[in-house]
Amino acid sequence: MAFDVERAKKLQEKLSRRVVYDGIDLARVRYLAGLDVSYVKDLGIAVAVLLKYPQLDPVEYVVVKGRVGVPYIPGLLAFREAPLLIKAVELLSVRPDLLVVDGHGVTHPRRFGIASHIGLVTDTASVGAAKSLLYGRVVDSGSERLIVVEDLVGGLVVRRGRREVYLSIGYRVNLDNLRVLSKTLFRHHELPEPTYLADRVAKEVRASEARR
Repeated sequence: MAFDVERAKKLQEKLSRRVVYDGIDLARVRYLAGLDVSYVKDLGIAVAVLLKYPQLDPVEYVVVKGRVGVPYIPGLLAFREAPLLIKAVELLSVRPDLLVVDGHGVTHPRRFGIASHIGLVTDTASVGAAKSLLYGRVVDSGSERLIVVEDLVGGLVVRRGRREVYLSIGYRVNLDNLRVLSKTLFRHHELPEPTYLADRVAKEVRASEARR
Protein backbone atom coordinates (compact mmCIF):
# COMPACT_ATOMS: atom_id res chain seq x y z
CA MET A 1 0.00 0.00 0.00
CA ALA A 2 1.35 3.43 -0.94
CA PHE A 3 2.19 5.87 1.83
CA ASP A 4 -0.61 8.44 2.16
CA VAL A 5 1.17 11.79 2.52
CA GLU A 6 -1.94 13.90 3.11
CA ARG A 7 -3.28 11.54 5.75
CA ALA A 8 0.08 11.63 7.53
CA LYS A 9 0.08 15.43 7.52
CA LYS A 10 -3.46 15.57 8.94
CA LEU A 11 -2.44 13.14 11.68
CA GLN A 12 0.50 15.38 12.59
CA GLU A 13 -1.80 18.41 12.77
CA LYS A 14 -4.12 16.50 15.08
CA LEU A 15 -1.39 15.14 17.33
CA SER A 16 0.38 18.50 17.57
CA ARG A 17 -2.48 19.67 19.79
CA ARG A 18 -1.41 17.07 22.35
CA VAL A 19 2.14 18.39 22.73
CA VAL A 20 2.80 19.55 26.31
CA TYR A 21 5.06 22.56 26.91
CA ASP A 22 5.05 22.70 30.72
CA GLY A 23 8.73 21.83 31.18
CA ILE A 24 10.50 19.32 33.39
CA ASP A 25 12.69 19.57 36.47
CA LEU A 26 16.11 18.82 35.01
CA ALA A 27 17.51 18.35 38.52
CA ARG A 28 15.46 15.15 38.66
CA VAL A 29 16.74 13.77 35.36
CA ARG A 30 19.04 10.82 35.99
CA TYR A 31 19.17 9.18 32.57
CA LEU A 32 18.71 10.37 29.04
CA ALA A 33 18.88 8.64 25.67
CA GLY A 34 20.28 9.81 22.35
CA LEU A 35 18.46 8.53 19.25
CA ASP A 36 19.60 8.32 15.65
CA VAL A 37 19.03 6.21 12.53
CA SER A 38 21.32 5.18 9.70
CA TYR A 39 20.57 3.20 6.55
CA VAL A 40 21.93 0.55 4.23
CA LYS A 41 19.56 0.79 1.26
CA ASP A 42 16.11 0.09 2.77
CA LEU A 43 17.48 -1.36 6.02
CA GLY A 44 16.99 1.06 8.90
CA ILE A 45 19.48 0.90 11.78
CA ALA A 46 18.01 2.61 14.84
CA VAL A 47 20.20 3.29 17.85
CA ALA A 48 19.32 4.37 21.37
CA VAL A 49 22.26 5.24 23.63
CA LEU A 50 21.56 5.53 27.35
CA LEU A 51 23.66 8.05 29.30
CA LYS A 52 23.80 9.25 32.88
CA TYR A 53 22.86 12.88 33.33
CA PRO A 54 24.42 15.35 33.89
CA GLN A 55 27.70 13.40 33.63
CA LEU A 56 26.91 12.22 30.07
CA ASP A 57 28.64 8.92 30.75
CA PRO A 58 27.33 6.18 28.41
CA VAL A 59 25.67 3.21 30.11
CA GLU A 60 24.51 1.02 27.23
CA TYR A 61 23.13 1.10 23.74
CA VAL A 62 20.47 -0.79 21.82
CA VAL A 63 20.39 -1.38 18.06
CA VAL A 64 17.17 -2.26 16.24
CA LYS A 65 17.24 -3.10 12.54
CA GLY A 66 14.31 -3.36 10.18
CA ARG A 67 13.16 -2.82 6.62
CA VAL A 68 11.79 0.68 6.06
CA GLY A 69 8.89 1.00 3.63
CA VAL A 70 8.16 4.71 4.01
CA PRO A 71 10.09 7.00 1.64
CA TYR A 72 12.09 9.97 2.86
CA ILE A 73 9.79 13.01 2.80
CA PRO A 74 10.86 16.23 4.56
CA GLY A 75 8.52 16.89 7.48
CA LEU A 76 7.34 13.27 7.64
CA LEU A 77 10.53 11.67 8.95
CA ALA A 78 8.74 10.24 11.99
CA PHE A 79 6.69 7.84 9.89
CA ARG A 80 9.93 6.44 8.48
CA GLU A 81 12.11 6.31 11.60
CA ALA A 82 9.99 6.52 14.76
CA PRO A 83 8.78 2.89 14.87
CA LEU A 84 12.33 1.53 14.98
CA LEU A 85 13.52 4.21 17.41
CA ILE A 86 10.60 3.65 19.78
CA LYS A 87 11.38 -0.06 19.83
CA ALA A 88 15.02 0.72 20.64
CA VAL A 89 13.98 2.98 23.54
CA GLU A 90 11.68 0.28 24.90
CA LEU A 91 14.57 -2.22 24.92
CA LEU A 92 16.80 -0.07 27.14
CA SER A 93 17.31 -1.56 30.60
CA VAL A 94 16.45 1.78 32.24
CA ARG A 95 13.63 4.06 31.17
CA PRO A 96 15.20 7.42 30.24
CA ASP A 97 13.86 10.63 31.74
CA LEU A 98 14.66 12.59 28.58
CA LEU A 99 15.12 11.76 24.90
CA VAL A 100 17.49 13.67 22.62
CA VAL A 101 16.41 12.91 19.07
CA ASP A 102 18.36 13.57 15.88
CA GLY A 103 15.71 15.69 14.18
CA HIS A 104 13.17 18.37 14.97
CA GLY A 105 10.41 18.88 17.49
CA VAL A 106 7.91 21.73 17.20
CA THR A 107 10.11 23.69 14.77
CA HIS A 108 8.22 21.90 12.03
CA PRO A 109 5.54 22.84 9.47
CA ARG A 110 2.84 21.23 11.63
CA ARG A 111 4.65 21.64 14.97
CA PHE A 112 5.06 17.89 15.26
CA GLY A 113 8.46 16.65 14.17
CA ILE A 114 10.02 13.31 15.06
CA ALA A 115 11.16 14.46 18.54
CA SER A 116 7.59 15.46 19.43
CA HIS A 117 6.21 12.27 17.87
CA ILE A 118 8.47 9.93 19.86
CA GLY A 119 8.03 11.94 23.05
CA LEU A 120 4.24 11.77 22.81
CA VAL A 121 4.10 8.07 21.93
CA THR A 122 6.48 7.08 24.75
CA ASP A 123 5.19 9.78 27.14
CA THR A 124 8.78 10.89 27.70
CA ALA A 125 10.19 14.41 27.72
CA SER A 126 12.06 15.01 24.48
CA VAL A 127 14.10 17.54 22.55
CA GLY A 128 15.14 17.67 18.92
CA ALA A 129 18.76 18.25 17.93
CA ALA A 130 19.21 18.94 14.22
CA LYS A 131 22.06 19.96 11.96
CA SER A 132 19.92 22.28 9.83
CA LEU A 133 16.77 24.37 10.09
CA LEU A 134 13.63 22.67 8.79
CA TYR A 135 11.02 25.33 9.45
CA GLY A 136 10.64 28.72 11.10
CA ARG A 137 13.00 31.64 11.25
CA VAL A 138 16.00 32.44 13.40
CA VAL A 139 15.68 35.63 15.46
CA ASP A 140 18.76 37.16 17.10
CA SER A 141 17.70 38.54 20.47
CA GLY A 142 21.20 39.72 21.31
CA SER A 143 22.07 37.17 23.96
CA GLU A 144 20.72 34.15 22.07
CA ARG A 145 19.37 33.05 18.71
CA LEU A 146 15.81 31.77 18.86
CA ILE A 147 13.86 29.64 16.40
CA VAL A 148 10.41 31.14 15.92
CA VAL A 149 7.49 29.32 14.28
CA GLU A 150 4.67 31.79 13.69
CA ASP A 151 3.77 32.91 17.25
CA LEU A 152 5.78 30.20 19.03
CA VAL A 153 9.39 30.30 20.20
CA GLY A 154 10.12 26.64 19.62
CA GLY A 155 13.87 26.34 19.88
CA LEU A 156 17.28 27.93 19.89
CA VAL A 157 20.49 27.80 17.89
CA VAL A 158 23.72 26.66 19.53
CA ARG A 159 27.04 27.50 17.88
CA ARG A 160 29.61 24.73 18.28
CA GLY A 161 32.85 25.44 16.47
CA ARG A 162 31.98 25.75 12.80
CA ARG A 163 28.62 24.04 13.23
CA GLU A 164 25.24 25.33 14.31
CA VAL A 165 22.96 22.92 16.18
CA TYR A 166 19.22 23.56 16.18
CA LEU A 167 17.71 22.51 19.50
CA SER A 168 13.93 22.39 19.64
CA ILE A 169 11.15 21.64 22.07
CA GLY A 170 9.91 18.11 21.51
CA TYR A 171 7.50 17.12 24.25
CA ARG A 172 7.08 18.17 27.89
CA VAL A 173 10.03 20.56 27.78
CA ASN A 174 10.08 24.35 27.58
CA LEU A 175 12.46 27.06 26.42
CA ASP A 176 14.12 27.38 29.84
CA ASN A 177 14.88 23.65 29.73
CA LEU A 178 16.47 24.13 26.30
CA ARG A 179 18.62 26.97 27.60
CA VAL A 180 20.05 24.69 30.28
CA LEU A 181 20.43 21.75 27.91
CA SER A 182 22.27 23.93 25.40
CA LYS A 183 25.06 24.03 27.99
CA THR A 184 24.82 20.56 29.54
CA LEU A 185 24.31 18.27 26.53
CA PHE A 186 27.68 19.00 24.94
CA ARG A 187 31.14 17.64 25.69
CA HIS A 188 33.98 17.76 23.20
CA HIS A 189 32.07 17.43 19.96
CA GLU A 190 30.07 19.77 17.77
CA LEU A 191 26.93 17.65 18.23
CA PRO A 192 25.20 16.98 21.56
CA GLU A 193 26.88 14.02 23.23
CA PRO A 194 23.76 11.76 23.18
CA THR A 195 23.16 12.10 19.44
CA TYR A 196 26.88 12.11 18.67
CA LEU A 197 27.23 8.70 20.32
CA ALA A 198 24.07 7.34 18.70
CA ASP A 199 25.28 8.54 15.31
CA ARG A 200 28.68 6.92 15.84
CA VAL A 201 27.18 3.55 16.76
CA ALA A 202 24.72 3.71 13.86
CA LYS A 203 27.55 4.39 11.40
CA GLU A 204 29.62 1.52 12.79
CA VAL A 205 26.70 -0.90 12.40
CA ARG A 206 25.98 0.47 8.92
CA ALA A 207 29.57 -0.15 7.86
CA SER A 208 29.35 -3.72 9.17
CA GLU A 209 26.08 -4.33 7.32
CA ALA A 210 27.45 -2.86 4.11
CA ARG A 211 30.33 -5.36 4.15
CA ARG A 212 27.98 -8.32 4.19
